[in-house]
Amino acid sequence: MANHRAEQIVVAVLAKVTGLTTTGARAFRGRLYPLQASDLPAVLVYMGADTDPMVHSQSLRDSTIEIGLDAVVQSVTTQIDTLLNQVRKEIIIALAADYTQGLGFVLDSTEGDADEPDLSGAADQPIGRMRLRWRIRYRRSRTDPSA
Repeated sequence: MANHRAEQIVVAVLAKVTGLTTTGARAFRGRLYPLQASDLPAVLVYMGADTDPMVHSQSLRDSTIEIGLDAVVQSVTTQIDTLLNQVRKEIIIALAADYTQGLGFVLDSTEGDADEPDLSGAADQPIGRMRLRWRIRYRRSRTDPSA
């Protein structure tokens, strides 16, 4: 049996942001533990609220899931804001390239807000983090969330 469609979306988004020019393979899902210097720069992918269930028909419903993507960078030579905006640009290009994220049940992907960068100079090198939000609307069966 297939996974819940929300799970399939999170997995697809993680795949899309793995291998970006700036962050490479350093894309992590739901990371709870602190990042080490060797983990940076990185993109962290989090599942947000799954809202607005709307009955499309007797058998289908549409929902919108929010995906949070944290760009995390560290540098002593480059302006942190500049690096965060570079990762932000690469994420936008990766996710906007295909509004379905490669999934036939996705109806639309919309770029949402970006938080103000959170900058810290507590480590050896300054660290910056910025949360980006995407909203992905999808359709599923009313009786089976994997279909």
